[in-house]
Amino acid sequence: MNSTADDDDYWNTSLTKSQALIFDDDVLSTQEILAIGQQASPVKTEESIFNTTISNTKPALLPISSLVSPKVLDLILQAQSGNVPSKEPNLEPQETVAVTLKRLVLGRPYSLHIHRSLKSKKELLDGAIAIGDGNAILTVVLFLIQTLNKKMVCELLTARSSALNHYISFLRNEGKITELTDLLTMLGRSSEAAIYQFQHHVKTQGHNVDGLMGKLANMLANHFTQPGIDAHQSKMVADYVKLLEWQKHVNKPELMNASPLYCLSFCCTNHWHETAGNMMSPMTVCQRQQVPPLQYDWVVLNVQARLKKWDIVESLFTKKDWLGRTTVSSHIPIEILLSRLSELQAGGRFLETCVNKVANSEDRLRFAQMYKIHSVVIETFAKNKDRISLTNYKMTLSPQSEDYILAENTLRDNSIKWKN
Repeated sequence: MNSTADDDDYWNTSLTKSQALIFDDDVLSTQEILAIGQQASPVKTEESIFNTTISNTKPALLPISSLVSPKVLDLILQAQSGNVPSKEPNLEPQETVAVTLKRLVLGRPYSLHIHRSLKSKKELLDGAIAIGDGNAILTVVLFLIQTLNKKMVCELLTARSSALNHYISFLRNEGKITELTDLLTMLGRSSEAAIYQFQHHVKTQGHNVDGLMGKLANMLANHFTQPGIDAHQSKMVADYVKLLEWQKHVNKPELMNASPLYCLSFCCTNHWHETAGNMMSPMTVCQRQQVPPLQYDWVVLNVQARLKKWDIVESLFTKKDWLGRTTVSSHIPIEILLSRLSELQAGGRFLETCVNKVANSEDRLRFAQMYKIHSVVIETFAKNKDRISLTNYKMTLSPQSEDYILAENTLRDNSIKWKN
């Protein structure tokens, strides 16, 4: 008996037909199919086996794995399910949106292109947003851009701010300024599009001042004169063009495309004594770029303190009133000024002058203790007629030091009417 006839008899038996395999990947997995035929056959005694005639013998069920290899079986399953092997992963032809998103989030093989209808594409986007996975949202958005027209994508993103923000961030990070500008303009956000263009040009032009000036001049003419553009933004760009003109005029490589405050710091360091009107004068830069007084004071304080030019710092932040008394004059809040002076290791005399000019008694005492201005602490306790506090404070001072002797003499002052 040849093997072909035996195989035909096997597949044509009624038992085999009744247990016919269903090659449907939606119903059985490969492992489940391989298990078919491995159920234990009814136990037969040795006598019953020998008493059975050849004509009545039915072939025993064999596992499929003994007939075909798992690889061949997978090919059979693909053929039965209608999936033709290709470079794409073997995915179910009727895969649900939920399954696709699950594969996407878990990093498993997936295909978005099996979802062709607009309804399923919307479900993909809404599902990714509901999951909250940024990579999944961006992946679906890019798929929509590939398969839908711009107007439809714009409508979908407008109604879903989360997806829109992810896509805008992607375009910014990738430097896709043209696509970003087109998108924002289509959304009616032309002012925002113009600012992104401005930032991109400043970032990418480097030290090429002439090239940057040309691009910004073109932007001012074409974008920042459009209706709806913020007047403050237009002024900001115009001021930046003025800064570039100043940088081109002074022609110093280290200042090319630098910020206004960096240019001011450079002039404070190297050209402090230049008279107003000179292009390198700090006051000229300040006026030309309209640097606020608070920022001007902060830059000068840090530059001159690092250069140890405390005479300049004192002249900037103190002045004499009409009675000849020294007062503190700064646009920097006193608490921030004192903190920065301490960090910059200002002299005790200047710190004492600043602390003494704090109007509130409690604040003055707090600052004096914080920065160890002992003379101010002693004087404040004396003004408050607080003998106990002054006595306790004296014990914290170095014996026979100048401040210790001052505290001791203050306690002996009979003109003070102590309250305790």
